[in-house]
Formats: sequence, structure tokens, C-alpha cells
Amino acid sequence: MQNVAANMGLLPRLRAWFGLSQTGLGQCLGLSKMMVSQVERGVRGLPGRAAMPQAALTLALHSTATDPSPEPLDAQAVLQRQQACQQRANQLAFELSGMLERATWARRRLAALPTLLAALAPPGTAAPAWLATFEADARQELARSGTTAQALLRLRLAALTAEVAEAEQLLAPTK
Repeated sequence: MQNVAANMGLLPRLRAWFGLSQTGLGQCLGLSKMMVSQVERGVRGLPGRAAMPQAALTLALHSTATDPSPEPLDAQAVLQRQQACQQRANQLAFELSGMLERATWARRRLAALPTLLAALAPPGTAAPAWLATFEADARQELARSGTTAQALLRLRLAALTAEVAEAEQLLAPTK
């Protein structure tokens, strides 16, 4: 029964150490998930056929560093991501410059409406039909290119710029 008690604590430690599910540990030991569960709960002892793989895993648990050296950075993947982010940031900066220009003329249209209405539609007369389109187009453009749209685009641009800078930091030791 001592072997059962020892395995009750050991199998969960092995699973935690190596990031294994009961199914995964079962595959290593040649056992079903149900059998691993039963061994962990102390319902059954570890079958003899699983003793060697369990001993090897236990040896590996005790001889493996807690924090092994990380794998090397894939500098090419980071560089590709950095270049993609920089390209997209350049596109967004160009898009932002167009938004600024379009928002300016849209604001000018809306600011000119009172003057245009006064000149073209004195009290008691209907405004020309084109004036409604003039105003609607300006409002639609502000929805696409106005303050809020520009702020959201600046957020995306800032995020991409930060990602480019972080990639630069990651790549610095490899250069």
C-alpha cells in the first residue's frame, strides 16, 4: 500500500512539472486516463508495465532545472513582424493625413451653413436642395474622418509604433 500512497503524490507532481493532462501522462506510462486517475486517487496501484516510464519521468523531474534556458529567439520572425508593423504604421500615418484634410473641409462646410442659409434661403423661402446634400456629405465625412475617427486611428498607430520599438529592443542583442 506504500507504493500506492507514493504514486498518489508523484503522478500529480509529474503532470504539473511536465504540463501533462491525465491523458498525456497516461500516454507516457501506457495507461488510460481512467487508470491514471485511479492511481492518483489511491484506488489502484501503478501497474508494473508503467514502472519504467514512471521511473524515467521521475528521474527527469529531479534532474531537470526548474527554469531551463529558453529557446533562442527567432530573430527572422521578429524582424518580419517589425517590418509588417512599420509598413502598416506608415500606411496609417498616410491615411491620417488624408483624414485631417477631409475633416477640415467638412468642418468648413458646416461652419458655412448659417451664412449659406441666410444668403440662399431668406426667412419664408425653401433652401436649395443641394444645400442638404452639402451638409449631409460634410456630416458623413466627419463621421469617417473627424475627431473620433482620427483618435481611433492614432491609437492604432501608437500601438503599432510601440510594437516596432519593442521588436527593435528584442532584436538589439542579435545585431
